[in-house]
Amino acid sequence: MRSLIFALTLLPLGAAHAQTSAAQTSPTPAAAAGSLNVATGSPTGTYSAMFKNIGRVCTQSAYLRERGSSGSLENIDLLLNNEVSLAFVQSDVLKARQQIDKDPRVDGIKALLPLHNEELHLFALPPVVSKNILGQTKTQGIAKFEDLKGKKVAAWGGSLITARVVSAMAGLPFEVVSVKDQAAAFAALRAKQVEAVLAVVGQPANWVKDLSGVNLVAVPMAGKMNSIYTAAKLFYPNISAASVPTVAVQSVLATRDFKTPERKKLLLAYQKCAVNKLVNLQEDEGMHPKWQDVTFKTWPWPQYK
Repeated sequence: MRSLIFALTLLPLGAAHAQTSAAQTSPTPAAAAGSLNVATGSPTGTYSAMFKNIGRVCTQSAYLRERGSSGSLENIDLLLNNEVSLAFVQSDVLKARQQIDKDPRVDGIKALLPLHNEELHLFALPPVVSKNILGQTKTQGIAKFEDLKGKKVAAWGGSLITARVVSAMAGLPFEVVSVKDQAAAFAALRAKQVEAVLAVVGQPANWVKDLSGVNLVAVPMAGKMNSIYTAAKLFYPNISAASVPTVAVQSVLATRDFKTPERKKLLLAYQKCAVNKLVNLQEDEGMHPKWQDVTFKTWPWPQYK
């Protein structure tokens, strides 16, 4: 991981953590006695769907209550601040919090379940091609990844951290603009306040399937990105007739390193049930397609035992 530390030491992430936590964390009623809160994401996101899917096959987990959030960045804060007991998070956000922010509390976070890869979605308005009087063409806008240099890119939640990590590791400087959520990001894009939107979400994301009037921009495996990310492809017929290359990062269902026997028994039983029911999660009708990518064998973060 030395290359990660070297590439990212100058990234100003602390402000993003503080801003997101203050602006996006909303209070929630205290969990009922015997229940545990789980931070997921938006109601239409992959995290929320997969949490509900596990609940369908592990019916004894009714004590787990979903808490919606803005995503990985807020989820880590909720977990560290003891506002939830479980949280869905991107592994690159965990690594950045540990190695860039040097937050010692992150060492107390463990992976209860290693999950799917989440793809980086890079959106832009269709580029405008014009000709001068000599017949020479000129393209304005974002047609390829390299066009981001010096431009503004909107992101929210854990995608804020991914955007900064990718910019540093690819050696492509662009300005990351923090926004509240997906709606705010695309409002800024359509108003041309930013040139692109970057979102990390497991495909197929329902909200992406509803988009129109935007392009998906290919993201290459550039610079030192292969130390964290893997190559992937996006398939959204509503946006592109062909697949679009990108990169992906593995997500985990994280918890704190609880030692209380009763708490530990509950969490390990939940872990065991999900692992034993993987075939059901992959084959039962209505389950999220991302279960096809899950093996429960690759751990990007230390396991809860």
